[in-house]
Amino acid sequence: MKKLKTIMKNNKLIFLSVLLYAITFFVAPQVFFKSVEMTKGFLIQMVEIMPPIFIISSLIMVWIPVGVITKAFGKDSGFKGKLLSVLVGGFSAGPVYAAFPVAQALFYKGASVANTVIIISSWAVIKIVMFMVESNFLGITFASTRYALTIPIIIIMGYVMEKLVSREEVLKEISNTKVVYKSDKDVLRELPNMNCGACGYKSCKDFAQGVMRGEVVIDDCVIRQRAKKTQPTLKEDYQEK
Repeated sequence: MKKLKTIMKNNKLIFLSVLLYAITFFVAPQVFFKSVEMTKGFLIQMVEIMPPIFIISSLIMVWIPVGVITKAFGKDSGFKGKLLSVLVGGFSAGPVYAAFPVAQALFYKGASVANTVIIISSWAVIKIVMFMVESNFLGITFASTRYALTIPIIIIMGYVMEKLVSREEVLKEISNTKVVYKSDKDVLRELPNMNCGACGYKSCKDFAQGVMRGEVVIDDCVIRQRAKKTQPTLKEDYQEK
């Protein structure tokens, strides 16, 4: 019973959705079946889109040094970083929920709060493909005007978000979220997989097994700790490793 309560607490949204579906089934069966059909469509779309997104996110975590991300998207990247963030979001493909794994990977490796917000917002509303479709249906003048007004607002929103929410607050909230790992493979997905040995283990796989045995916690990973601090001096350290 206690285990069930824990599962329900950790998956409140899922249980609430199931409850609402159950109520809808009895109150309005036609709406229920239409909702199930729409949900099925969304799930199929996610299965088609998310695997490549997860691969891209993993490659960002493994292949791209922190120094590169910090220089391009970090707090000191300036207005150039903001424009680059707009381009990253603008040249993206897929629905907006696909932006979050990529944004998380960039954020973990040093992207600022402002640039993370800009990437997600650009992904949602100013994609290049969207511009082409919008121009076709509503005209080039309408599309160009909307983009000319939208891009500055997105950049301003990024600046405002960074003033209201610090990077440390975001990382603290993420780290306070209790994650239960079922296997060392689950832990390994959260690690940089650089096999630097700074944690005292020979590889990230050995470290992940140590987490499962209770010898260490995932935040004992030295690279994760340094990435959270996003110090500019890390550039040389990561390039050497």
